[in-house]
Amino acid sequence: MAEICRDIDEWIEEEVSRPIEEWEERQEERCREEECNWWMLCLNKLFCWLVTVLVKVVRWIVVTVGRWVTRTVCTIIAIVVDLVVALATGLWDVVVGIFTWDWERVRDGFVTVLGGALVAVLGLLRVGLLLDTVDFVREEIQESRLRDHVRGLLARRFARDPEALAAARRATGVDHGAFGLRLLGRATRAFVRSDRTGPDGGVPELVRWHEDPALDIDVRVLAGYDSEGFWRHGRPQVVGADERQVDAYLRDRGGRSFQIYPMSEGTLRHKTSVCAERSRELGLIYQFVLDEREVTDPAHVVLTTGQDDYDIDVLGRVNERVDPVGAREDLPTPHAGTVFAYAGTLIGLSAHLDDATGVDGTPFPGSFTSGVSVRDRVPDLVYEYVLAHELGHYFGLTHVDGYHRIMYTANPDAGTAPVTWWTLPSLILVEQQPKFVLDEAKAVWDYIVAGFPTEALTTRAH
Repeated sequence: MAEICRDIDEWIEEEVSRPIEEWEERQEERCREEECNWWMLCLNKLFCWLVTVLVKVVRWIVVTVGRWVTRTVCTIIAIVVDLVVALATGLWDVVVGIFTWDWERVRDGFVTVLGGALVAVLGLLRVGLLLDTVDFVREEIQESRLRDHVRGLLARRFARDPEALAAARRATGVDHGAFGLRLLGRATRAFVRSDRTGPDGGVPELVRWHEDPALDIDVRVLAGYDSEGFWRHGRPQVVGADERQVDAYLRDRGGRSFQIYPMSEGTLRHKTSVCAERSRELGLIYQFVLDEREVTDPAHVVLTTGQDDYDIDVLGRVNERVDPVGAREDLPTPHAGTVFAYAGTLIGLSAHLDDATGVDGTPFPGSFTSGVSVRDRVPDLVYEYVLAHELGHYFGLTHVDGYHRIMYTANPDAGTAPVTWWTLPSLILVEQQPKFVLDEAKAVWDYIVAGFPTEALTTRAH
């Protein structure tokens, strides 16, 4: 539903607002160039400007009110749809969990039902109290200020190339239409295959990993049949076998062909959808393409290597130390991969190519690849923003304080505070979900304009 609402909003800006704004620009230019007819006391120029101003006012009212009405209606429908889905899936999990003695599934079902009901009540209250309208106005002001910031960045980047500047301004919609850098992102579902063998053949590698005490790989945990902890499990997917057949495969040390994914395609699509929705606050317009890639190194199953190795070996990203130009050409295509787990309690990792500076002024050294990885955790109410968080790092953003900010992390090594003075009012009433702020959006565009190839800024990826 959120994607449909975004598409409608962008259509209004692109197909309704942009042509009128471009006409206004041409009309203003004509009014400036039109000669004053003294015999009419220059009323011809006055009339020209009055027509322009009138069109501007009418366009602003119609487009703004139209977008607000669309947003409000979409928000209410989305709340109802999400509530129905939460109740249906949650109750199904409770019933199935009871009959299969799967108490984690029962717990997840109750969390889904209660979380969905709470979000729906608060969401409708937010709309009824016009807090969603206040948020709409805030977003419009933030976007206007961000547009001004980006205009300045582009003007400095292409100061000696007027044609490239004009192309960049049109591609990003910084003057007219839907504003944002169009990014064609990739999201990869990694998987392990049960019948893959080493050079010597024989026992499948997945069985060997499972039996190797030096590796923290338990196939039943990978498949979701056992849990690594009551609050640390995800939603892996097994294709080609059920629990009984997987157990027989481990017992017989082979003899069955199936694949295990860290998460289902639907789960990954949900994460990309949330990422695309929230990243609009950064001036980024994502379109994700999903693919699948087999993992053949146990160090990338439970990720014990660094993100750079994963980027190169699994995602196929370019190593800047080997090919600096190729690594930079990777930047306009943000790439995320999935993992089953990390060494420790992490739920995501990232690598950004260029040095950056956090919004608090702290340095954020770059790496030699660009890419991110995420694992699945439930409930979505808490963990659905992980992909957006890691792709925030991709563009040089650092950790901040407060659960109400997407760039917050609970990792104790980060030293961030979970609650600020604005956290509870934001999450309970005003915004009701984690957000990016204007300073972060400006920092992202500083990073993009400074380091992205010219073609990425002067053309639209989609």
